[in-house]
Amino acid sequence: MYKINIANARLGFFSICVLLVTYGFALTNYSLTVDNEVPAYPDSSLSLGRWGTNLIHYHIFHGHDPYITLLLSLIILGAAAASITDILRFRGLPAYIFCGLFLTFPQMAYQMVFIMQSIGIALGFLLSAVAIKLFLKRSDKFLDLKSIIRVLAGSLILMFVIAIYQALVLIPIVIYLLHVFQNTYLDGYSFKVELRKALHFGGMMFLSLVFYYISTKILCPPTPKGSTFLASYLAGSDTTNPFVRFFGILSKNLLGSAFYGNRMFAIATFAGIALLVKFGISRKHFLLRSILLLFIIITPYIFSFFITNGYHPPRIYLTSGIVFAFIIVHLIYNTKYEVQVIWACSIVCLINIYFVSNLYYAANRIANRDEQVAKKIDAVIQDKFPEFNPASDYVFFHGGLPYEHQAEFVLPDSEIFGGSLFNWDNGSNGRIIFMFKAYDINSYKYLDNKELYSKAKEKVPTMPVWPNKESIQKMDNVIIVKLNNQEGAPL
Repeated sequence: MYKINIANARLGFFSICVLLVTYGFALTNYSLTVDNEVPAYPDSSLSLGRWGTNLIHYHIFHGHDPYITLLLSLIILGAAAASITDILRFRGLPAYIFCGLFLTFPQMAYQMVFIMQSIGIALGFLLSAVAIKLFLKRSDKFLDLKSIIRVLAGSLILMFVIAIYQALVLIPIVIYLLHVFQNTYLDGYSFKVELRKALHFGGMMFLSLVFYYISTKILCPPTPKGSTFLASYLAGSDTTNPFVRFFGILSKNLLGSAFYGNRMFAIATFAGIALLVKFGISRKHFLLRSILLLFIIITPYIFSFFITNGYHPPRIYLTSGIVFAFIIVHLIYNTKYEVQVIWACSIVCLINIYFVSNLYYAANRIANRDEQVAKKIDAVIQDKFPEFNPASDYVFFHGGLPYEHQAEFVLPDSEIFGGSLFNWDNGSNGRIIFMFKAYDINSYKYLDNKELYSKAKEKVPTMPVWPNKESIQKMDNVIIVKLNNQEGAPL
C-alpha cells in the first residue's frame, strides 16, 4: 500500500499557503492582461508547436477562468516545490526556506500572469520532478526491463513538458544539475559513477526531444520557414559579439537589475561567491563543485545567448527562482544561527511578495483604465450611430493609444505587467476587439474585407484622434475609431 510522506505533505501545504499569500492580490483582483484576452480555439498554440498547451487550455479547460485557473496553477506549483525539494534532499527548516524563496521569487509572476498557460507552466515543474524521480529509481543494469520502462516513461513525460512550452526544457536540466551538485557531498562519491548517470540522463533528455519532434510532425500544422515564434527571436540584426552580449545580460540578471522584482537575486550572487570561497577553503572537489555551480548559475539565462532581436522577456528565465533559492539555502544549510536565518529569509520573502503584489497592482490599474476607455468609446459609437449593428457592421481601430495612456501606472522594466491592450503591438485590432468582448462591453465584428479596409484607410488622415468625438466616424458599414496617427499592427 502506498504510504503518504507526511513531511512532504506538510511541505506541500506550506508551499501552497506561501503561494496564496504571494498571489493574494492577483487572486482577488482579476486583471485582463496582454494575451489573456484571446479565447481558446481548437488550434490554439499549435502553430507554435505547443500541443501540450492546446490540450490543457482548449481540450481540458476550454479556456480559462479568472480565479480558478490561477488557483489551480498555484496548488500544482506548490506540489512541484515540495517534490523538487525532495530530489534535492533538503530536510527540515532548509526545505521550508527553499520553498519560500523559490515560490516568492518574482520571476514566477511573469509566468503566472499568462493565465492561458499558467497551469501548463506549473505542470511543467511538477512533471519534470516526476520524470527525474523515475530516472533516479532506475537500476544501472542496461537491459533491466523496469529501468527501461522508467526511462521511457520519463522521456514521454518530458516530451509533454516541452510540448507545453519549449523553454520548460531547462527545468529538468537545472533540477538534475542541482541533484548532481548535492551528490558531491555524499559519502563514497564517485565522479565516474556520476558521469555515467549524467550521460544516461542526457540520453533520456535527447529521447524526449526526439519524441517531441515526432509529435509535432503528427499533431501540429506545418509552418513556413522563418515564421515561428522562435525565429522571431533569432531574426534580429544585433551583430555584437554574442559572448559580450550574453555577459552583459547575465550581469544584469545576477546583479538584480534585469527586470522589476529581480533585485533580490543579487543576494544569491553574493551567496554563490561565498560558496566558491568555501569550496576553496575545504579544497574537497573544489574544481568540480565550482564548475557545477557556474553551470547552475548560467543555465537559467542561456536562451539569451542565442537571441538577436534584443528582446529578453523575464518569462524565459523560468528556472532562476530555483537557482536563487538553492544557492542561498545551500550556503546556510549547516548554519548555527537558526533564528537569525529564519528572520533574514522571511524578510527576503516578504520583499519578494511586495514586488509581486506591486506588479499585479500596476497591471490591475492599467486594465481598469483600459476598461473605462473602452466603455467611453462604445458609448460614443452607440450615441452617434444608433443604427449600428454589431452583427453586420465592422469596427476598425486605427493605431493604438499612446504610451501616456498608462504611463503613470507602469513600473520600471515590468514588461507584460506594464502593457495596455490599447497600445500593445502599437495597437492591434484583434486584441482590442477581443478586449471589448472580454469586458462584455460589445461584440464587434472584425474588419476582414480588403476593399472596405482600403476605403477606411483613405478616410483616416482627415480624422482627429481620440478622445475627440470626431475620431469615431462611419463609412458604409464600417465604424472607424482613430486612436493614433501612427498605424498599428497589420490586420
